[in-house]
Order: sequence, then C-alpha cells, then structure tokens
Amino acid sequence: MIEPAERPLTRHPRRADRLARALSFGLTGGEAPIVALAGFLLRGGIVLLALPAVILPSVIGVAGATGVDAISIAGQPTPWLAELIALAILGAIGWLVVAGLVGSVVDVWMIEMTMEPGLDRPRHRLPLPPLSVVLRLLAIRMICLVPLAVALGWAATRIFSAAYDELTTPSSLATPLPLRVVFAAADAVAIVTLVWLATETIAAIAVRRQVLAGRGIWWSLVGTAAQIVRRPISTLLTLVVSYATSAVAIGLAMVGTSTAFDWCRIAARNEEPVAIKLGIAQFSTTRDFRPVVFALAAVALAVAWAAALAISAVAAAWRSASFTGEVVDALAARAEPAGGAAQQRGLGLSGALGERSGD
Repeated sequence: MIEPAERPLTRHPRRADRLARALSFGLTGGEAPIVALAGFLLRGGIVLLALPAVILPSVIGVAGATGVDAISIAGQPTPWLAELIALAILGAIGWLVVAGLVGSVVDVWMIEMTMEPGLDRPRHRLPLPPLSVVLRLLAIRMICLVPLAVALGWAATRIFSAAYDELTTPSSLATPLPLRVVFAAADAVAIVTLVWLATETIAAIAVRRQVLAGRGIWWSLVGTAAQIVRRPISTLLTLVVSYATSAVAIGLAMVGTSTAFDWCRIAARNEEPVAIKLGIAQFSTTRDFRPVVFALAAVALAVAWAAALAISAVAAAWRSASFTGEVVDALAARAEPAGGAAQQRGLGLSGALGERSGD
C-alpha cells in the first residue's frame, strides 16, 4: 500500500496551465494512458471504436433470422421477443455494474497518478483501493445515470418511430440508415447527448471530490453542484476543451479504421484478378496479386486499430487529468476542511476513509 503523503492541494489558477499539465500527463504519463484506455473501453469505448466495422443487417435478414419467433401472425410481439428483450436489459445492467466497479478502481488509480507523478512507473504497483471507496464511486456513477435513463426512455419512442418510418418508407437510399434515423430524430438525439454530457460531468467531478476530500456520497454530489454554480465558466471550458478534443481525436481514429475496413472488404469481395507481370522478357510471368492486396489492407486495418487505441488512451488520460486539475483547484480555492484530511491519507489508497455523520 502507498504510505500517506503530506501533499497540499496546489492551485493552478490559470486554466491554460491546468490543461497543458493534463495534456502532458496524457502524452508522457507512462502507464497512465494504458490504465485510462482500459476504463474507456470497458465503459463503452470498445463499442464506439468498433462501430466502423459493424454491418447492420437488412430488414429481410432480420426477418429471416427471427422468423415467426419475434412477431406473431397477428403482428404482435411474441413472448420469445419479450424474453429476449428482458435478457438484454439484464445483461446491460450487469455490464453497467461490472464496468462501474472496474471503472471506479481505474478512477482512483488515475487520480492518484495525476497527483503523484511517477506512481505509474513499472517499479511501482498500484494497490486496490478500499472496497468502501469503490462502492461509493459506483453509487455516484449509478445515481448520475438515472437522468440519462429517463432521457433515453423518452427518446426511445422518437427514435423507434424514426427508424420504423425509414425502414418502411426510406427518405434517401443513398444515406446510411443510422444517419437517416439520427437526422429524423435530431431533437431526441440532441437532448440525450446534452443530458449525457451533463451527467458525465457531474459524475466526473463528484467522483474526484469523493476521492480527494472524502465524506459521503450526497456530500460529493451537493459539493459538485455548488462547485459548478461557483465556477460555471471554468467547468464549462474544461468540459468543452477536454471532450471536444477527445471527440475530434476519436473521430479521426474512427475514420481511419472505417477506411481501412472498407479496403479489406473491397479486397475480399473483388472478383477481378489483379494481374501483375513479373520477370524479364520470356522469363516473365503474370500473377494474381489479390491475396497480397488483401494482406496489405489487413495490415493497414491493424495499424489503424493500433493508432485508434493509442489516440483513445491519450484522450482518456487527458480528460481524467483535466477534471482532476479542475477539482483540485476548486478544493484548494475554497480551502475546505476535508482538504487537510485528504493530505493526511493520500487519495483513499492508503487506508480507510474517516467516517462522518451523515455518511
């Protein structure tokens, strides 16, 4: 276990300095980007990065696969479909819990590495944080998911109606179905996106307040609300800069993997020989280089995936360090009594948190 460290919560009032330190941490943070990447992928990043390689089945393909098991002759959903949906919901809940637990451990490690440069070097082993800390962080994440679940429930009907209309009467066959659905239900998608950004920001700040200052779950959430009210511009700029930069970086990575995947698909489906003449004069021969083209496309896809993972790792570490710097500056500015306690016990890795009334 890491010994308690006497370290003050040093302020960095200049926002540019905090963001520059966060970027430096993401680029030169040793193993920190790898740890951040693990949390990002587990929390849904793997789905995002895999989207360019997903080929949606056609309506006829879905109907052929499910047959009468999904929809009865009368046009009503069958019990089998209801059971399948229930299992999918249970699986999603289980995944959220596992991702929340592991992600909470990653959060503590990332905050610790941000506050103590050098802890992510191979010669150090980051210990598991106390179970009480992990459960509190999980509870904060789950509470912040409630508004997002409500928004998704409201938007589901709009998105379903838009998808049904595009499947029955497509507005444009030249545009992919997902894009047509997003454009048709743009208001619902925009609201869900805004709610997700708001809840993700609140959760990120509350988690760091819990790790850095301790106390209870609701204290962290209320303190987060007060911090956002006191520092709206600083919080908004941290959110916009960190997430906008990450979105651009991950977007470029997705474009790269999508392009390389298309190359592989075209190379695999090409039925025309790629004839190349080798040799000199009568010693020459003509060979079909389609296997070589496919191999080169596969190599390009592997390189694109490696680059996408690397970019995502740096972006995830950058976001984590940005929000940690924002919370540290807010706590140091307010000189909260809990800040002294945080100095005494480190970041929750060195021992149990002191319980207080109302926890």
